[in-house]
Amino acid sequence: MGKLFKLIGISLLILFVALAAVIYLAIDSQPQIKREISVSPDQIARAKDILDTHRYQVTPGTTTTVQLLSDDIDNALNYLAYHLGQGYAQTIINEQTAQIQLSLPLFKTLTNRYLNLQVTFTETNRLPVLSSLQIGQLYLPGAIANPLFEKLLAGLQQLNPDIQAGVTALRKLRFARDEVAITYYWQGWNNDADHTALKLPFFDQRALARISHYHLFLNAHNRQQTAKSVPLSEILTLIMQETTQQTTRENVLEEFRAALLVTAFHVIHVPFKLIIPEAAGWPNPVRTNITLDGRSDLAMHFMASAVITAYSDTILSNAIGLYKEMEDARSGSGFSFNDLIADRVGTRFAEKAMASEDAARRMRNIVLSGIQDTDLIPQWKDLPEHLPENVFKARYGGIDDPRYHRIEEEIERRIETLNWVHY
Repeated sequence: MGKLFKLIGISLLILFVALAAVIYLAIDSQPQIKREISVSPDQIARAKDILDTHRYQVTPGTTTTVQLLSDDIDNALNYLAYHLGQGYAQTIINEQTAQIQLSLPLFKTLTNRYLNLQVTFTETNRLPVLSSLQIGQLYLPGAIANPLFEKLLAGLQQLNPDIQAGVTALRKLRFARDEVAITYYWQGWNNDADHTALKLPFFDQRALARISHYHLFLNAHNRQQTAKSVPLSEILTLIMQETTQQTTRENVLEEFRAALLVTAFHVIHVPFKLIIPEAAGWPNPVRTNITLDGRSDLAMHFMASAVITAYSDTILSNAIGLYKEMEDARSGSGFSFNDLIADRVGTRFAEKAMASEDAARRMRNIVLSGIQDTDLIPQWKDLPEHLPENVFKARYGGIDDPRYHRIEEEIERRIETLNWVHY
């Protein structure tokens, strides 16, 4: 019996030492990847083209192939690594192989502890296989890594039906030096005839209940509205008052986020079913002309940027706002620095509010203290607008030109004069 206990003790000691060695080899003191996080207007344009092609040209029940540029995949994964885990990623696409490097910080209470991953996928006749995996200094060949990856993916599919649907839809991935070709089967949106709607599972039942409540609340108010236009500050004050009836100390931020989303839909006048399948039976927002400092377009830009920031982050919001102005310069109403300042201030507003529960509470109190539209947006009327592309380029060169940067800096300086920015 004594020998048995001794054997068990030695086995446990060996297991403990082996586990400690694996952890030591897997965790590093420095990130292997650290790079700038960026999303450009050109990348937004290419993403929009891909989505538009899917929505308007891909017939349900067919297989199609989409090509993605290597640089776009690289920047997108780097953005996601930062947005989801405050980490960094780098992707290198070669002929028939794709290598992804990922550095994620571990243990927020500790410093200098990073999980560095390097995975290599190799193209096959269908989906690629994981041909190697390195975690810190620990290397696993494909013969070990790929079965582990398949088990992990199978487990994720069981836990999340959306992951299962995505994996099931994939038919083949082809790697080339400059692009990745993704072949997928498109089944359609549960046999829904409206294939142009962007229906994604963004919200759980609790979030849907919040959104529905505030939507019906604003509809009831706007049906009684007799004025030709309503200031955005008035609408924000009204809906923030309603959030005080719905929040506890722990959920101010989520109520604030839902209130921003509902306000944006009412400002822009679009039905909720465009992004929320469960909202197909909801009444449309009552049409009310909501303005920011007298202009409805500024209110739209402010709220659109605020919502993008609230549900993603500042980087994406700024990129989409700038993309919209570049598109307007090419074929719309022209590049407008007025719209751009509304984009940036809407982004900053949501960024400040979404920082924490306390930040959301502070911002709500600021709104409820009696703000006016001029408290939401600084002086904008002297900024150039309606600039066609040739005029914009002649005056400002482009978004990388010092002349453009000077106006950008002036916009930021003006935003800094708003009181709530410094709370």
